[in-house]
Amino acid sequence: MRKILSILFLCLIIILCLSACTYNPPEGYTEEHHTYEEILKFAKSIDHNAEVSDEYTDTTIEAWNRNFREYPAIINGVECHVSSVGDLVWNDGFAAGEFCRQYYVIDTDYDYLALNQIVSEKEPDWKISENNIGNRYNWNNLISVDIESDSKEQLTDEEFEMVWQRAKGIYSTYNNLPVRKRLLFCLPAPEESINYNGDGKEFVRLNAYVYFESFSENDKLKLIEQYKKAWKLLETDLPVYEVSTEE
Repeated sequence: MRKILSILFLCLIIILCLSACTYNPPEGYTEEHHTYEEILKFAKSIDHNAEVSDEYTDTTIEAWNRNFREYPAIINGVECHVSSVGDLVWNDGFAAGEFCRQYYVIDTDYDYLALNQIVSEKEPDWKISENNIGNRYNWNNLISVDIESDSKEQLTDEEFEMVWQRAKGIYSTYNNLPVRKRLLFCLPAPEESINYNGDGKEFVRLNAYVYFESFSENDKLKLIEQYKKAWKLLETDLPVYEVSTEE
């Protein structure tokens, strides 16, 4: 009997804790999926000639605890989607950050697909993040471009300048469109890492990157310094490994 009472008391405590949680979702977030009218209005805010089908597809990614409702659309001539996308909002108040609730925000994969076209045309050897539903609707409002290099060696100053100008061309073309997501470039370079799953010792990871997303001359000078410093790691006594990124 005492065991049953203890369990009931524990359940009561949990219920009280959950009821004490408060959620303050960002502006535009809703508890239910957005309506077609709201989806269409969002698309028109990007392109007043946008077309959006009133038929949708629901997708659930259980591993992420998120739901997606995608409406096929054409925005600035790009076949894409405007969607009601599930996003997790964490609680305020009691035990802040311990409990989450799914809300819905309107988003589009127009940015991702428009960038994919630009990169495919300008730099077909470069890669953007894999085309899956999570990457097309990135909750960090960020899309990355991996700058593929023919060699794993450090770029010369001339090669670096060429890569910089090519990336700048993609950046300019992309940002001339009515896009909302930031564009991040990933340039191969070593990095110092720690073997957390082994002996905890430091090593140099070969298949890593330096990152940049702005193109002023000052930004370039900082990136050059960071890039050369990264490659200097190969001159240290630290062991060098190429770490697999596959799970």
